[in-house]
Amino acid sequence: MPELHPAEETLLDHASGRLGRHLRPVVEAHLDLCPTCRTTVAALAVPGGELLRRVDGPPPSTSCWSRLLARLDEPLSAPSLPPGAPVPPAAQAELTGGVQRSWGGFFTRGARFFVLDVDREGESILGMAQMPGGRRFPRHTHLGYEHSVVLAGGYRDESGTFEEGDFGVCPPGSDHGPDTLEGEPCWILFCLERPVRFHGWRGLLQRLAGH
Repeated sequence: MPELHPAEETLLDHASGRLGRHLRPVVEAHLDLCPTCRTTVAALAVPGGELLRRVDGPPPSTSCWSRLLARLDEPLSAPSLPPGAPVPPAAQAELTGGVQRSWGGFFTRGARFFVLDVDREGESILGMAQMPGGRRFPRHTHLGYEHSVVLAGGYRDESGTFEEGDFGVCPPGSDHGPDTLEGEPCWILFCLERPVRFHGWRGLLQRLAGH
């Protein structure tokens, strides 16, 4: 049972359909692993449904329904997931974009990173990371919010220990160097508002590369 959960405001935004496309899969992955938050989201959705039932107005036109049904029949472009990625079905259903890039070995031995989707400006990304147990990820500073959920394994940093299903939030300006827990590889699904800045020689190479 996860011990770290999204804020109620985040769950309310999810229940009302206001989350951005990169954050939705992260929250969905947590909900799949957390019955407590699933119950909370169901309760938060009740007032909105009741309000919609009470709204007076003309029904949607036939052409509106036709356009909606046509959109539902359109195939979605979704990224192919890395082999063995433990992504819950509900989160997979939210993945669109068809972008996949991977890196390994530059930042730390054995780590792999997969960019699943990038916004039009190239700032916000939805990604996955996989790292063997018992390894340290290089220290870095967050330039924007990061929301993440542990899909398997776990890690610890200055703020605590994160295990399967736990939801983490790193605010802008925070920095850390997580250590993966001993044992199975750690998989996380994450949404970054802006790229991170690495410390030390990695940060220098990052700046020289123009990232």
